[in-house]
Parts: sequence; C-alpha cells; structure tokens
Amino acid sequence: MAWQAMCWPSPWVLPTPMGTNASMAFHPSRRAFLGQAVTALGLAGSGWHAGAATPRAPNTPRVLTAWMRGEQSWAGVWTPEQTPRGVALPARAHQLLVLPGTPGNAPQALVLARRPGEYLLRMDPLRGKALQWHTMEDDRYLGGHAALSANGKTFFTTETDGDTGQGLIAERDLHTLEKLREFPSGGIGPHALLLEASGTLLVANGGILNLPETGRRKLNIGRMDSNLTRLDVQSGQVLAQYRLADHYLSLRHLAFAPDGTLGIALQAEHPQPQDRQAAPALALLQGDTLRTVDWAVGQAPDAWDGYAGDVCCADNRFWVSAPHAGWLASWSVAGEGLQTQALAGAGALAAGGERWMVGGDTAALLYRSHAPQPQRYGVALPWDNHATLLSFT
Repeated sequence: MAWQAMCWPSPWVLPTPMGTNASMAFHPSRRAFLGQAVTALGLAGSGWHAGAATPRAPNTPRVLTAWMRGEQSWAGVWTPEQTPRGVALPARAHQLLVLPGTPGNAPQALVLARRPGEYLLRMDPLRGKALQWHTMEDDRYLGGHAALSANGKTFFTTETDGDTGQGLIAERDLHTLEKLREFPSGGIGPHALLLEASGTLLVANGGILNLPETGRRKLNIGRMDSNLTRLDVQSGQVLAQYRLADHYLSLRHLAFAPDGTLGIALQAEHPQPQDRQAAPALALLQGDTLRTVDWAVGQAPDAWDGYAGDVCCADNRFWVSAPHAGWLASWSVAGEGLQTQALAGAGALAAGGERWMVGGDTAALLYRSHAPQPQRYGVALPWDNHATLLSFT
C-alpha cells in the first residue's frame, strides 16, 4: 500500500521557520527550505554560546546532548553551572553519537534529527561548530538513531520510506554523510539499533508508522507489529526476529550488558489507560529468548503510564527512565527489579564505566558505583531525548 502525501499546512512557510514544535507537514519545497535553513544556520554560527567559558570544578562531567531554548533546538556540550555550548538546529535532535577520534584532531559527533527526521549533522561538540550538514534524500526520513560500522568508516541509520512506510537501514559515509546503500529493517518504524560483537545489527522496529505529512501522528496502532530484528550487514538478510506476546508494546531503545544481555525500553500503546499502567517498562533478550521483566515488589510508581524514555546499562544493572511518570528504575541483568528514584522529567541517560547520569526537568543526577546517593546538579535547560557522557575534567 502506498502512503500518499496529503495537503497539510507546512511549518516551512511560517515566519519563524526555526521553531521546532510544529509537525513536519508535507510541502513540495520542504527539502529546499530545509537546505536553506541549514545554510542560514551555518552562516549564523552558534553565537548564543559565544564568550569565554567559566572555569570548571575538578572532576566535572561533560555531557553531549540536545536542548531547547524557547522554540529553538540546539546540540552541544552541557557542563554543570555553565551555559551549554552548541549549534543551532533546524528541528529537534534525537540521538547524538560520538565518532571515532584520530590523533591530533578535535573530537566529533553525529547529530540525528528526531523522527520523522530530515537532517544529519557532523559537528565539533567542544567548540560548538557545525562541520557537515546533510539534508535527507527525497522520500527518506530518519528514525532518530545510528550505529557505527565495525570498520569505523561508515555508519548505519534507521529510516522510513515515505511512499510505502517500509522501514529501512541505510549505510552512510562517515565523512560526507552520503548514503552508500540501503536494505529493509525487517519491520515498520525502525528506531534504535546496535552493532553486535559478531558484526550483525540488532534493530528495534517499533511497529509504529509516522510520516511527515501527518507529523508525529501514529497511523497504525491497531495493526502495529513491533519486533527486534537481527540483520546481516553485508547482505541485509534477516537472520532472526523476536516479538513479545503483547503487540501493543513498542520496542524502542537498546542497551547491552557486559554479558551480552540486551535491555530494551518499552512504550505501551494500548488504547485503554489501565492497560498502559499495567504494562512493563523493560524487556530482555537473553540468547534467543525475548521476555518482559516485572517490577520490584512495591516499586511500581503510581504515575507510571507505560512510557519508558531511555535505557542504559551501568553498574551491572539496567536503568530505565520514565519522563512522563517522573522516575528512574533499575533491574539486575538477570531481570530482578531493584529500585526506583523519583526525578521529574527523567529522560536522557548517559553511562560511562562506573559513572552514569540521568537528566530531568530541573536537575541531573550523577551516580557512582558504590556511592550511597547520587550527586545532584541544577539544569536550566533540560536535556532533550538522549545524551552521552563525554568525560570528566
């Protein structure tokens, strides 16, 4: 079935095109306008953060993330008690991926537009400088996530064919961002993906169809078919697929534990609120078995609405954030529920060895292995979607 474009009002003709809250409605000149917006951003630079940085306290975290300032989206580096340094974006970002470094060169990062996404950006995060913009090809829209290839010269993105709704994996050149090839993702609405040690790709096909002409509207909830697909990256062949019994559970974000167990953050799409409130937040893939895990006794938050935001593995446990419900929860790698921590707007997670962070509406928490309590930092501009812990300085 072909998904035909419809005549919807377009945010690309608004007087303030840099606003990012409106849905990406279809317009014949949509690609051209995005290209003009990207060019304007490049010429304008990133003056909002200009000025000398104030000295940082020792052992201060630096986090690669995105944020909103009014109607404008940015991507760059957050550090406690400092104005974030970043690049202005034409629309909200989703994942920010740290790229392989080379001796003598500044670190770089890849910024992916939120689905249905229309741009890629390669940037210098420490200097807040855009290095390479790429506007998506006609009828291709980003799913918001990417994974580096084994050789570090290319990367894979989750995408959707705007004509058919088919999920795709594209392999792209790391320097030019141009597409080299593509193959089916194994489902609809591919979102997060990870490269396994064996060289295969694991893709979370969320099962939810979004198209630019209808923005973030979910078009197929009654027919959604979420799955986890293992793909051969050379041939694009589907090697295995895994599904949960409840087809209203959308598999979204992925994280590996040291033993190879895969944690999957879930988003419940049940029509009835009580069913969403009873839904699990986390699933595990262990070997060839995909299963959901239960809450710790007495730990399921009252405000839980079935929406898990992010997942990471740190301190040999899986951590899941719930931005709507306002908490962070953890499970052992074996699936035993451990604890919950209240944090309003808990969303982006950033793990780095024995330290990990979570960003909320007004605060970010820094956890350390064996530390009894997390360290709290004030956040003036909440992290948007995802984050990566760069370093401590």
